[in-house]
Amino acid sequence: MSAQSQSARVESEVAYIRTLANIYTCYGFRGKRERLKIAVLLTANFDESGTGHNEQLCVVAGFVGNDAQWASFIADWIPALGRHRKNLHMTKLRWSQRYDAIAESLALLGLIPHRYNLAPVNVRMWHRDHKEIVEGKVSSEFTSPYQLCATTCISTVLSEIAGPDDEVLFIFDRQEGKRAERMNKLRDWVYRWAKLDKRIKDINFVPRETTVCLDPADYLAFQLHHHGLDPESKKAKAGMPILAAKHIYGGEYSREYLALTVQNLQSEGMSPALFERLRKAGWDEHGPPRG
Repeated sequence: MSAQSQSARVESEVAYIRTLANIYTCYGFRGKRERLKIAVLLTANFDESGTGHNEQLCVVAGFVGNDAQWASFIADWIPALGRHRKNLHMTKLRWSQRYDAIAESLALLGLIPHRYNLAPVNVRMWHRDHKEIVEGKVSSEFTSPYQLCATTCISTVLSEIAGPDDEVLFIFDRQEGKRAERMNKLRDWVYRWAKLDKRIKDINFVPRETTVCLDPADYLAFQLHHHGLDPESKKAKAGMPILAAKHIYGGEYSREYLALTVQNLQSEGMSPALFERLRKAGWDEHGPPRG
């Protein structure tokens, strides 16, 4: 990749971020202009690792920042990727063949999100805990390890990072199959229909190749997954720079907290039969039946 084409990529990525900011704040021009001076649009980019049934530890992780922070990040990240890589995919790196070169590259890349104070967020859950504590106790519609981790990441951003007047656009790596169907339902039923928190501007799912802003989320989720399984493994040691932040929001679901979550869901009526009853009553992804 030539310096000219690399510069064009940076400009394209920055334009992507600024377009998001314009789209999700443009309504402010139709209302009180001071609204724009108070509110900040934050973009939270998340990826996942260890979500399969045969995995041990599920991780959803990513970074949160405003458009200026993301634009500065992009300008450093793309040149640091090198001329032959469009995105960073941790699982696609040739670890057995190029470990030293990969470790050197990750040491450089891992510090970039922290340079611009992008806030790292993560939620982790052991599959064995989910199987023993959650399965069969509440509806499986929205309570897979991935869904619980993803929704807890959202609530962590809203409770610990976003201010009362801020607005947040959540972007997740696009899902496939049943996980995609369930996450779309969760977005439509809970966040769009119920509007539980007006600070949520939207929840979108995009292919990770769409933007390098999902790259550090991929790096962080991969690192936390491998560090959780074996902190002495070569992969875990190579990825330590991404954990350099003074504070990482979120954390691991303890068995006690997971049991409390189940109790709360049960008290809200989220039994395994709940969503079947809603469907029979005419509910769809838009909410209750009209008329």
